[in-house]
Amino acid sequence: MIPATPVPTDLCSTYNGMSDKFLNQGLNLSFISLIRERYRQEGTSGNLSPIQYSHFPVPLGPNTVRLIVIPIYQASQQLVAKITLLCAAFNKVLPQGMEVYTNVPERWHITVFHTSQFDDTRPHPLKPVEPDLQRSEPAQHVMPTSANLQQEQETVQMVVSKSQPLVLEVCKVLLADSGTLLVCLTDSRGQLAQLRQNLKGAFPGAPSRQTQIVHVSVLRLLTAEQLSKHDRHALQAVCNAFTDRLKGMQITAAELWYVCESVFSNIEGTVLAMNTASVR
Repeated sequence: MIPATPVPTDLCSTYNGMSDKFLNQGLNLSFISLIRERYRQEGTSGNLSPIQYSHFPVPLGPNTVRLIVIPIYQASQQLVAKITLLCAAFNKVLPQGMEVYTNVPERWHITVFHTSQFDDTRPHPLKPVEPDLQRSEPAQHVMPTSANLQQEQETVQMVVSKSQPLVLEVCKVLLADSGTLLVCLTDSRGQLAQLRQNLKGAFPGAPSRQTQIVHVSVLRLLTAEQLSKHDRHALQAVCNAFTDRLKGMQITAAELWYVCESVFSNIEGTVLAMNTASVR
């Protein structure tokens, strides 16, 4: 998860602005402090891992958080290999003592659409919500019924099955002020934008706040301490080097996942794999 971004008219310009904001202003420490609460240290290793939604301060039940994603591991092994190299190079220049969570390659993904979010749960998004309900309150965090969940899954499958495989192109590698290392892509054919619009039309009761950019969240910095100018430039240099290496690389996603997510921002949970039109 990254802070909400306005709908972009030019994704590359949006990404450049995000990169410049980090370089000039540094990290958003209040945001990182909030996100850090959703991770815990594992045993004696000290490694960080995201917590289950059932362990949130206001616990969420099974199937509460649901989303459609492009799994990068299925879309492009070549991109996975390149991102793995990026992680290694990035970690080499991180300041000592910085807490980092790196998602495993099998969990790298591009979020397409949420039918229900952890902070805006929607038990029946096929049904329009009241006009004044912009976001659900904790007391309204209700799990979907089995019938509603089945209907939602069938609707997602129907919408995805009518989409052509999604062709996306890497545009930029950047560190956002949220502390998230992103591989950002463009949707020059408008296929992903159309799919998102189709899903929005199919789910009028889905959360109004949706991801607008096209990105893979690779790792997160979780120490709420400001980076020095020297460290910001060193990390930016790694991002720039990998932008040069990856820019223009295309992936074709013919398999999407519908995920009932059980662990924060991790696509860990029950997965339904779906194929686009041409590979049915």
